[in-house]
Amino acid sequence: MRDRMLQTFTNRRQRTLPRLFALALASTLVVHAGSANAEDDNALFHQMRSGGIGLTDDVTTKIPSLAFIDSSGEPVDSAKVRKQLDTLARAGGIQRFIRDSVVAPIAIDMDSITNPDSQRIGHLLDVAFVVHAPIDLIEDSDTLQSLLGLSNEADDTDDATDKEEAGEANKVTAEELSKLGITLDAESESFGRVRFPLLDRVLITGVIHAETERRIEGSPNDFVTVAWQMDPRFDNSWSPIERNDLGEEVTGDAKPYRGLGGLITATRLPADIAGSDTDATVVQAKLVVHEPVDWFGGRNQLRSKLPLIIQDRVRDLRRKLAEVHDASR
Repeated sequence: MRDRMLQTFTNRRQRTLPRLFALALASTLVVHAGSANAEDDNALFHQMRSGGIGLTDDVTTKIPSLAFIDSSGEPVDSAKVRKQLDTLARAGGIQRFIRDSVVAPIAIDMDSITNPDSQRIGHLLDVAFVVHAPIDLIEDSDTLQSLLGLSNEADDTDDATDKEEAGEANKVTAEELSKLGITLDAESESFGRVRFPLLDRVLITGVIHAETERRIEGSPNDFVTVAWQMDPRFDNSWSPIERNDLGEEVTGDAKPYRGLGGLITATRLPADIAGSDTDATVVQAKLVVHEPVDWFGGRNQLRSKLPLIIQDRVRDLRRKLAEVHDASR
């Protein structure tokens, strides 16, 4: 079953959430300027497109084709962008979809992933929206990585020293990578530990592997792509968040977890569509989230909550980018 929601944002109290997978992803967005055509330069991107993400031993989900990036990792032409936007905008029209507003629509598709017994065990999300800011500003934005509204607990501090120490603690060392036979390409890859609650019901702990490609030359073909996943080569886990007799939150026994990742792309909106706004950028995210049956007992918690969380994050992203962009003019 597919639910397509093309909505404006409602006024809801924003909960302050720091960076999504801060160490694992945000650092990779600003360092790599290699060729997007060389498959070896973005191995994780191509592996996730062809092999997919494993949720269980018998369920692997491939990430569908991206709307604004072709199979080689290059931005598609203007005609294809217009066609995709027309589909996303539906009855509202392209101009409404791309307008410069915090409350401009976003498109969210959410499909269920099932196992051979027809049990729902995960979700495939496709999120697309337009922001009016340069790509180089977007790629430096922490909140680009917060589309799921997930927060690394180590970042929940306002103290700069604590943040720095937490950042060092979250890094996966070269020695740890070497023991697993992993050679790190420091120019495009990062590995970082994460620990975050999801809907205050489960605690996810593990290591995120991220890989970034970027080309920012001030041309219409500029782009950024980020491929990321909870790396199955590490001991990732989830634990239930419960309350004891005193009403205090406690975590239950940890269980193995995998099947979290996705692709994020940012491409320039073609001039014949954007008009005079040369900074308009299209962002698309394809996200896979494994939802073990034990999480919510089969109830549609994620299906009902994730679109709302994503809408809040996009609204927050637009607001922050507008403030920075206006200040830089």
